[in-house]
Amino acid sequence: MTPDFTTLTALLAHNALAHRDRPAVIFEGHTYSHGALHEAVIAQAAALAAKGVRRGDRVLLVSGNRPEVLVLLGAVAWLGAMLVPLNLRLSPAEMAQQARDAAPALTMVDADGAALWQSAWPQGMPGVPLSEMSAPHGGSLVCVGSPRLAAVPRQDAPELGVIMLYTAAVDGHARGAVLAQSQLMASARQTGRVWSLGEQDRWLGVLPLFHAAGIGLSLALIDSGGACVLLPRFDPPAAVAAVAQYRVSVCATFAPMLAALLDAAQHSGDDQALASLRICMGLEPASVLERLATVCPAARFWSAYGQAEVSSMVCLGLQAERPGAAGRPVAPTQLRIQDAAGRALAVGVEGEIAVCGPTVFLGYWQTELQRPYKPADPWHRTGDLGRIDQEGWLWFTGRAAHKQLIKTGGENVYPAEVEQVLLEHPAVAEAFVHGRPDDKWGEAVHAKCALRAGASVTEAELLDFVQARIARYKRPHSVTFHAAPLDRRSDPTH
Repeated sequence: MTPDFTTLTALLAHNALAHRDRPAVIFEGHTYSHGALHEAVIAQAAALAAKGVRRGDRVLLVSGNRPEVLVLLGAVAWLGAMLVPLNLRLSPAEMAQQARDAAPALTMVDADGAALWQSAWPQGMPGVPLSEMSAPHGGSLVCVGSPRLAAVPRQDAPELGVIMLYTAAVDGHARGAVLAQSQLMASARQTGRVWSLGEQDRWLGVLPLFHAAGIGLSLALIDSGGACVLLPRFDPPAAVAAVAQYRVSVCATFAPMLAALLDAAQHSGDDQALASLRICMGLEPASVLERLATVCPAARFWSAYGQAEVSSMVCLGLQAERPGAAGRPVAPTQLRIQDAAGRALAVGVEGEIAVCGPTVFLGYWQTELQRPYKPADPWHRTGDLGRIDQEGWLWFTGRAAHKQLIKTGGENVYPAEVEQVLLEHPAVAEAFVHGRPDDKWGEAVHAKCALRAGASVTEAELLDFVQARIARYKRPHSVTFHAAPLDRRSDPTH
């Protein structure tokens, strides 16, 4: 069994000895061993240091799923710096806001993100092409110019922020949740123990590495000595082919990805294409789970609960054991239900979900202070509502009043953020954004608007206006027009 490491750098060094020639990352036909991954991290750390990156600095990343993301995470950990991966689905304005907030020492951009970054920063804050710093070559990860770079001393800083993930746009703009190496490692170890992950396991990396779930699962597999089969983008036939070729055993998806995988497997003509899967995870309707049981009888579907602020998942449970529940807390992380004053509530009583333990983040990034900050209370308020039953299972029941959130296709949409954009249109006097249940996406975004006296705008015009300013997944599916003042209660169909 792999020892419990508090730093990613210590884990990678261990794996370079214990699993040196075993696969760590598989990408576009190349297999990179644990030994190669460790060597690439050392070389990349030297390259970043040569660019002026120092302890405490932020390295902004605009990239899709590729091995360099994991190399960069290890490299910033080596230096005591922090990686800030941005969501490629953001609008240029959103990306610019987050970049300004992070105030990076260096920005790195891959080919997929280059056009978006150029739109976000047409001048100033140039991005260094990822190919100039680290690139796969000849089956091994290499840092360009690495033979000429001397290694820099390793910073063993388990409690220092190593990654910042933007989330929680409760005030109209996303905030950066800062996670330490020790928190990422604790989360990886918790997941690995529940699932009994080992060096034979391989994860289908279709979740974005700019999300907590994607990073968390990557590290869980690396921690176990297993491998990450990364796909640059979600393409169902390619994903099915990867599962079959590399004997993938772990698959986590956002709706409606699992249904698309099952469709692609059916169309492939190979009834054993997904036979290697033993662990699937996500939020799926019963109809999709019934199909999964038929197509992959050996796979067990796990429900989960988590968020970026707690380093990915803190509750896991087999869906078949308690349909509808979100799993049970994964030790040593603790979970309780509390009231608005922070007092613990009794079993079965609904209240706010609170989390305490080694995976809870350092806090939200404070631009002015250049450091994370959170209240001294060890219990993190998630902003979600739920109850815990007699057997310790968590039942998610909604969101607290201070955290209005719509979860659509695995992405978080904060109504206040969309409302703010709608109100920028000169014809809109009031806006109310809410979610509705959706069979495909889990939830869909909808809006109510009241127009100014004498003003007019069509639904199509307003939707185009919104899409030009924020990410496409945040755009309402529909807009209905009402007289002022708007009724701001939840939609009656919700």
